[in-house]
Amino acid sequence: MIPLISIVGRPNVGKSTLFNRLLGRRKSIVFSHPGSTRDIIKEDLVVGDKTFYLVDSGGFDNEKDHYPTLIKEKILETIKKSDFIIFLLDGKSGFYNEDREILKIIREKKKKYVAVINKIDTKEAGENISEFYKLGIKKFIQVAAEHNRNVRTIREYINNNFSNLPANLVERNNAIPKIAIVGKPNAGKSTLINSLAKETISIVSKIPGTTRDSVNLKINRWNKDYLFIDTAGLRRKSKISDDMEYYSTNRAVDTIEKSDIVILIIDSQYGPTNQDSKISSLIKKNNKGIILAINKSDLIPNNIRDEKNISERILGSLPEINYAQTVLISALKSKNVDTIYKLIDEIYKGLKIKVNTNKLNKFLQVLIDKSPAPIDKGRRLKLYYATQINSKFISFVLFVNFAKKISKAYRKFIERSIRKEFNLVGISLKISYKTSRSE
Repeated sequence: MIPLISIVGRPNVGKSTLFNRLLGRRKSIVFSHPGSTRDIIKEDLVVGDKTFYLVDSGGFDNEKDHYPTLIKEKILETIKKSDFIIFLLDGKSGFYNEDREILKIIREKKKKYVAVINKIDTKEAGENISEFYKLGIKKFIQVAAEHNRNVRTIREYINNNFSNLPANLVERNNAIPKIAIVGKPNAGKSTLINSLAKETISIVSKIPGTTRDSVNLKINRWNKDYLFIDTAGLRRKSKISDDMEYYSTNRAVDTIEKSDIVILIIDSQYGPTNQDSKISSLIKKNNKGIILAINKSDLIPNNIRDEKNISERILGSLPEINYAQTVLISALKSKNVDTIYKLIDEIYKGLKIKVNTNKLNKFLQVLIDKSPAPIDKGRRLKLYYATQINSKFISFVLFVNFAKKISKAYRKFIERSIRKEFNLVGISLKISYKTSRSE
């Protein structure tokens, strides 16, 4: 069992900055506005020969507004599950009553912890440190996470605290599928990832834009590992109102680029919108495997809940990804959610396929003979040779007698036929044509 270590504290004490420093890379969004972190961000932390799960939680706040209440509930749950707590305090702003309340919870739950005072690189910090002894803590670790000062001491403390833990380095397996969950704000992304995990990972709210960061979640299902990434909702640039949301959107775009498969959630109550079309273009541009999850299907009246018809209509509205695998789901009620795993397996297998060159050529030769391309200046299209080329995605090159004159419609016909013949549904194909002889 891999121990869970959580960083907890009130808003804006530097939890995300410390989280990134301990990981040695930038994962959580760091922003000066309190409450920037809303979801629970979990990553593997390697200390010596040991692996831990490190959690960056939202700021613990006694305000009764919508988000602080949701965040507080999630933090309480995180503390309960944690094996060790990094209790983070702000040396610059000094002691607050929330600090005492957090420590009270940690002690009530009988959790092991280390108290860390952050931002000790300021004049105010030196004047405020004595205030924290009101908490009844005799020893603190003083750090400046922003400047990576003394962060190593925390790693050493963790290592010493778990000295009896046997080496448990997790083998880095890059072969597991990486799946980005994307869509417009409030389409149900966080609800879906919670349903896939069968636990609350992302905060769910009716207010669009609740998810700001990309939340990684490794799930083992049927003895297979899957890495899901819940992203901030993608919306038009004109609708992005502040720097935080701009950064969140960039992170979501970056997540798509680094994923193998993208699950695009469509709200069945609204159908595809212009923004969904733009998101689908981004997915196609990056040649990602795609699953179209039509959410809130439980709200579709029974007399029109025809999955085939609904899927065809939505795919018709999103022509750039009309090859997508589709599934009707209800993320809230976990209806048909397990089907997503089967679709991921199919697509991930297809992404690694190596099509036999002889089979490819025989198939295409018969196809072109049976359904020839339109004649160009008295010439018929001739296929000389076809092969799959090495690429990050499925890519073929066809050597023909005239490449430039092949119509777009016929190119689409070839693409659809190859996808169907070699079971590549849900997979973006890149097919290029080259003239092997003088036109």
